[in-house]
Amino acid sequence: MAGSLRRLLQRLVADPAPLERTISGTLAQRSLVAAANTGILDALIDHPGSGSQELASLCHCSPDGVDILLQALAGAGLLSRCGRGWRVRRAYTPLLKKEAFLRSWLNYSDAVIAPALLSLEDSVRNGKPEGLSRLYGHDRQNFYAAVANDPVNGPIFSTFMRAYSNINREAVARHSVFSGHVKILDLGGGDGDLAMAIATHHPEAQVTVADLPVVIERTSQSFSTHPHASRLQTVGVDLLQDPLPGGYDIILCAHVIDILSPEEISGLLGKVRKALSPKGKLVVFTPVTADHGRGPLINSLMGIYFLALARGKGRFYSTRKLREIAAGCGFKAFRDIPLPCDEVLLIGERGN
Repeated sequence: MAGSLRRLLQRLVADPAPLERTISGTLAQRSLVAAANTGILDALIDHPGSGSQELASLCHCSPDGVDILLQALAGAGLLSRCGRGWRVRRAYTPLLKKEAFLRSWLNYSDAVIAPALLSLEDSVRNGKPEGLSRLYGHDRQNFYAAVANDPVNGPIFSTFMRAYSNINREAVARHSVFSGHVKILDLGGGDGDLAMAIATHHPEAQVTVADLPVVIERTSQSFSTHPHASRLQTVGVDLLQDPLPGGYDIILCAHVIDILSPEEISGLLGKVRKALSPKGKLVVFTPVTADHGRGPLINSLMGIYFLALARGKGRFYSTRKLREIAAGCGFKAFRDIPLPCDEVLLIGERGN
């Protein structure tokens, strides 16, 4: 059937790859999740060249089931032949090890995103995160507060966000914008990993993490045992509903702008500008999409996640769009520093 589908697409369109990739995406991801959850993925990494019989024995699975799964993973381009067996392609092996970021993404996608996406059509119709209601009930209005109190999915979410932020965390934390005697407010700073990294790299900086009270409880505990605890503080606020504490030299928005609509970003940046000192700076650390509106693939698709689950409003924006919104709030003299994995560090001055 798949071969017939491919031949049909090749007859109908010059470049069938995007359509084929989209149609087969669910099957391909579920195959990789199944390989991870059954232990087959780790067995392939630890024992390259293994065949279906050996993997079935190692992982207590059906040989026929393993053989079909291996065929699916090979067809998706994740495996290559190794003797009579298979191995994870060398380029992908470090990305798919148990401690790697992509594994935390697979766990989070399987446990949280996939169930929420069953309500995607309703979210498109209503413009609301109907997946949040599916997971946590109709009385829940804030996914981040709900998942923080979830004993099962909460740790999965925290592990994913920590791994995701860690991709460029050190590069951001080392940046010279945080040097000197500066007071920094880290909006939506979560577990405080970035704040602690900044304090470590800049011995004169003072960093305060502002986040929901339920999140800040955990952050405060982490700070209390940190070597630079005297320069790390927390404050519990709802970033959209509450005023921000003032007098800061830098206000950092790391992986928080993307959960907001353009109108909400404008409202938040208006409060940020009031909370900054006269020569203060706005620093935005975020994934971005291309200015022309096409791609990169994952960043473009993430708007669906925000629509169905997170808040129903966010998405990853282009650097140009973020500059336009910030300029409309009075910020100027922007610098943007491209980062690996389609992220950017955008720095703007408060202006008069």
